Amino acid sequence: MVVADVDEVLDEIGFGWMQALMVFTCSLTCVFLNDEIMGVGLVAVDIACEFSLSNKQLSLLSIAAFVGLILTSHYSGYLTDKIGRRKIMLYSMVLAMVSSIISILMPSFYYFLFWRFMTGLLISGVSVNNITYISEFTKVKLQSVVVNIMCFAFAFGAIYVPVVAHFLSPLNRILFSWAIILMWMLPETAKFLISVGKMDRAYETLNRLCLKNRGKDLASLGITGVFQADLPESTDKRKFCESLWYDTVPLLKPPYLKNFLICTVILSGYFFVGNGITLWFMKLRQNMSDSNMIICDMIKYTKTSHSTSICPHKTSNFIDGIVLGCAFLGCCILISLLLICVRNSYIQFSYTIIATICGFSLNFLKLQVPILIVMVLFSSLLASSIPLISSVLCAVVPTHLRGMAINMSYMFARLSVVIASALIGNWMVPYCLVTFNIFVVFALVVTFFTFLLPKI
Repeated sequence: MVVADVDEVLDEIGFGWMQALMVFTCSLTCVFLNDEIMGVGLVAVDIACEFSLSNKQLSLLSIAAFVGLILTSHYSGYLTDKIGRRKIMLYSMVLAMVSSIISILMPSFYYFLFWRFMTGLLISGVSVNNITYISEFTKVKLQSVVVNIMCFAFAFGAIYVPVVAHFLSPLNRILFSWAIILMWMLPETAKFLISVGKMDRAYETLNRLCLKNRGKDLASLGITGVFQADLPESTDKRKFCESLWYDTVPLLKPPYLKNFLICTVILSGYFFVGNGITLWFMKLRQNMSDSNMIICDMIKYTKTSHSTSICPHKTSNFIDGIVLGCAFLGCCILISLLLICVRNSYIQFSYTIIATICGFSLNFLKLQVPILIVMVLFSSLLASSIPLISSVLCAVVPTHLRGMAINMSYMFARLSVVIASALIGNWMVPYCLVTFNIFVVFALVVTFFTFLLPKI
């Protein structure tokens, strides 16, 4: 009979139907997150047409929820390492859903804008804790694969949003209620419980998991207890600000600083290009024509040749959203297949190289179809790489800092989306080629940083 390391216990338990249920539940939270944060971009043209919004107003609407996420990301990371991944996700989902329902009842644009900001403020507890949660129930060798499969939900979300907007809008909140119910039924992660000194509950959680997956308890495997190495001293007696600072400082010093910064730069690049272009994809798509022009000439031509806004048929927006979502899903599926035999970092390098080439080709490609293909690939290849870099960050940061590290990294990444959206909204018409090439440069920088990733 032995007291075993928690990662060794997870290896012994393996991956079973309990983890499959966790993946499904976290996937629902991903769809919810995508619907609330990125969904505005996928129905942006319809919103702009209905309320006669300018590009600047549309830019504000696109980034409102992201700004809310940025403001609370650090605090959410602190809380999730203090009171638990599951509890924070439950509180966050309930509050965000209430805020979202209030937003659709608002009578004017600026009231609606405020409640979109509030939704982003409240949803931060869901935004990346799902990745932390599922990674802590998965053995190390499978973490990249499982996190990537869970993030298929973001691709499904990109398909789901236009479908719901077109056909099934009343059913939207009913679906996401299931995520709350399922998360309430699931346990807290054993790694978190160990990090806060609750060894008995951690053992009970893993024992339950073993019984469900293998039909036998841990005692029958010779395991009578669990532990985790290198846990820090408790900060419970410190005041809030002092504790928040104390828990943040280790990320900014060796041995964690280098990998944290590398992962944050890469993640920010993925968000800047992948999510930045996705938010404006429908608006850019509206400006494409069958003319023999590069995309920037199409945008200028559309701007100067139409004195009034021309709103496309809703069905065309629906189809374009499906195309973007399917491309994103295809890139995610390919990643899962490649992970069987290719290192995580090599996949990221390959995807960023191809994406950079696609982005650069927008300088000279003509005709609508080739431009549409490379723009979709430019966005989808980098957006689909987000779970890869997230799993790397989970692997290089210890449990007691993981929630903080993930949330801080995503905070900077979301700030990059705000900058990207502002660039497109304000510069796309007067400085089109410059704007697109800024995105290409970001993709190229990310390509360089993938060389520096740890080989896991």
